[in-house]
Amino acid sequence: MNVNIAFKNQFKQEPLMTYKAPGRVNIIGEHTDYNAGFCLPAAIDQSVFFALSASNETRIHSFNQNDSWYPGQTKNQPDWAVYFNGVLQLLKEKGYSWPYFNLGFGGDLVIGAGLSSSSALTCGFISILDEFSSWNLSIEQLTKFAVQAEKASGVDGGMMDHISIMHGKKDHALCIDCMDWSFQYIPVVMDHYKWLVADTKVKHHLIHTDYNSRSAACKKLNEIIHSIYPDKYFISQLSFSELQQLKSQISPRQFEMAFFILEENIRVQNMAIALQEHNTNLACSILFDGHEGLRSLYKVSCQELDFMVNFSKYSGLQTGARMVGGGFGGCTLHLVPSPMINSYSSGLSNAFKNKFGYEPHCFEAQFGDGVKRLE
Repeated sequence: MNVNIAFKNQFKQEPLMTYKAPGRVNIIGEHTDYNAGFCLPAAIDQSVFFALSASNETRIHSFNQNDSWYPGQTKNQPDWAVYFNGVLQLLKEKGYSWPYFNLGFGGDLVIGAGLSSSSALTCGFISILDEFSSWNLSIEQLTKFAVQAEKASGVDGGMMDHISIMHGKKDHALCIDCMDWSFQYIPVVMDHYKWLVADTKVKHHLIHTDYNSRSAACKKLNEIIHSIYPDKYFISQLSFSELQQLKSQISPRQFEMAFFILEENIRVQNMAIALQEHNTNLACSILFDGHEGLRSLYKVSCQELDFMVNFSKYSGLQTGARMVGGGFGGCTLHLVPSPMINSYSSGLSNAFKNKFGYEPHCFEAQFGDGVKRLE
C-alpha cells in the first residue's frame, strides 16, 4: 500500500509525516510475558502504515476497511477505534495535549492472525502522535504507554508485542526478560533454512476467548506463590522443585499452566542458543516441544493449528513448527529447508484445503526493523 497516495485521495492534502509499524512473530516464549518470564519475538515486514497531517478537526480513517472514526464518536464505532481511543484517553489522563489532525492507516498486516496487529496500531499511532505533538518521549516511555493503552481494549496481555514492535531490528529477534523489560538481540537467520508463516484464517478475538481467563488464573496463582514464598511474585521465579512442593496446594489445572511456563522459559533460552549456533536440529525440536506444551498443558491450540504442526512433523523433512500468538486460531510458524520452502508451502496448503475446505495464507517471514518514520 502507498499510504501517501491513499491519504491524498482521502483527505485531499499531502501528509505531513508517514510511519511504519511492523507486526511480529514470536519464535518461542508464548504466554510468558504476563508471567514475567522470557520470550523471543521478532518484527516482520508485514506492517501497518500511518500518514498524518494537521487539520481543523481530528479524524482517523482506515484505508483497508474504508471507514472513519472521530474521537468521541460512540455510535457506529469501528472495531479498530478502541485502540486509537485507548491511546488518546491514556495520554489525556496523563496531561498531554495535541493539535487536531487527520490520520489514515492501512497495510498488509493480517488482523486476528496472532501477528499482533492491535499492538502495531497502538505503537504506530502513539509514535507518530509523539512526533506531531513535539512531546519527544523516549522509546521506553512510548512503549510503556502503548502497553497501558492497549489494555483499554479488554485484553489483559503483557509487553512482548510492544517491545518487539518498537525495538525490532532487521534479521534479529529480541530475547526479552519480561521481569524488567530488558532484552538482547539474537540473529534469527539460519543457514540453509527459512521461516514460513501459515495463517489458518481462524480468527480469534482474544477478549472473547479464554485468553483473559489464562491471565487471571496466573494472577491468582501468583498470589498463592507469594503467600508461600514471600520473596517470589511470579510463576517464572519458581524452580521445578518448588512447583512440585506447591502441587498439593494448587489445582491440577494450575499446576499444568505453571509447569508449561517454567518449561517455556527454558525453551526460550535454548532457542537463543540454537539460533546463535545455527543448530537447526535443536531449533526444530524446540518448536515442536513448544507447540505440544501449548496444546496439552496451556490448552490454547485448535484443530487447524494442530493439523499444520502435524503436517510439519510428518513431512519427512527436517522441519519444526508451532502455533504462535495467543492461540485459539491464527498462525503457525515453520522452520523449513530453503530449497523446499515453495513445495512445502504448496503441500501444506493443499493438505489443509483437503481437510478444512479452504486454503490457508502462507508467506515467508522476513524480519525487519521496528517502528520508524518513512522519508
